[in-house]
Amino acid sequence: MKKIIYLFIALLFYTCKQPFANLTTNDQKSEKIKTLFKKVGEENIEYLKEIFSDKMQLVDPLGNTLDKTGFIAGIENLYDLFEDISVKNMDGDALGAEVETASYKNGIIWTFIWNTFSATGKYTNQKVSFPFHIAYQWEGDKIIKEVQFFDLSAIEKEMNAKSAKNNTSTKVVANIDMEVNPGYTVNNIKVFLEKLNQFIREKEPNTYDYSYFVSKDGKRITLIEKFRTSEDFIFHVDNFENGPNIEPFMKMFTFKSFVIAGNTSEVLRERIKGYPVDYRGNIGGWID
Repeated sequence: MKKIIYLFIALLFYTCKQPFANLTTNDQKSEKIKTLFKKVGEENIEYLKEIFSDKMQLVDPLGNTLDKTGFIAGIENLYDLFEDISVKNMDGDALGAEVETASYKNGIIWTFIWNTFSATGKYTNQKVSFPFHIAYQWEGDKIIKEVQFFDLSAIEKEMNAKSAKNNTSTKVVANIDMEVNPGYTVNNIKVFLEKLNQFIREKEPNTYDYSYFVSKDGKRITLIEKFRTSEDFIFHVDNFENGPNIEPFMKMFTFKSFVIAGNTSEVLRERIKGYPVDYRGNIGGWID
């Protein structure tokens, strides 16, 4: 019995010593990824069209997937948003920036890069710099899959500035001034809004800004709501009118002014025509 146990331990120790993948930093595929980012800095889209398989799949930092057509369109949009694009030098020392390729026993090959993206926004004129990590899966000499890991806020900010300049933003803002009806205190409002806020967070992911502000005397309330699209605003109205909050809301508050700003759709205007809305179109600035 002891011999069996010793044999099992020896086998386990031997197995643990065997590598599941071989890592290299100066191989052909790693060099291709270095060239890829050099071409990105040159805004050379042709190299990317060549090295990525027509069957490729992109997984972005939010988990969304795109095919090659969508990927190339995204790169072209990146070129429209930024200039002077660069990454740090990758020289094999693993000090802050590197690329390496892992060849696994089952034949799957991935190349990984961690680096820093630097550029100047064409619409904000601001310099940006953020770390990123990207994994590339190979099928022969073509990239069949790209998985991205980085913070999108710098890119979203530049896209927002582009939309503002071209007056193409789909975001909608509601600014509602309300009077607190007699019999309701600030504490009553706080208790109700705690439940209402939780309802909005759970049911409406694209209601991305939802804030109440109270006057010093507790008699007036300002509500600021922001939606990514007119459709998201309609979804919010449907939830409000058909949910558990409309009755206590209307008992607690009386509308004094109701301003909706942005490029609102005709469908939205028709949906909320029963409310005393004052519409304001975009004329300058931007909506975060």
